Amino acid sequence: MPIIPITISLKGKSINVEALIDSGANRCFCPLEIGEALGVQYSACPKEPVRGIGGAGDIYIHELTIDIEHGIYKSKAAVGFGSFQLHGFSFILGQKDFFENVDVLFKRRKETIELIIP
Repeated sequence: MPIIPITISLKGKSINVEALIDSGANRCFCPLEIGEALGVQYSACPKEPVRGIGGAGDIYIHELTIDIEHGIYKSKAAVGFGSFQLHGFSFILGQKDFFENVDVLFKRRKETIELIIP
């Protein structure tokens, strides 16, 4: 699976996580517990319905900073926080705020991923 280490941060708090690069995800997603560890106040976040392979439900939207490879790519992202059961990773990099800004080259036979950052 295309999983890379990233750092997510909010107001001076940072967490290192493993992120799945998912071209089928419409945005970046993260479990509620990680947002709580960063200090996200869900009561102040807008809610949005979401539907996917795992079912449907509501997510909370909050902006975080995503840092890949120690600042090679550093950007704000509106992340959807929800009750997700993720296995082997704890963050999803999706279309909005990631694929919109980074070209991703999947080399399946070589089992490598190349990020092309403008």
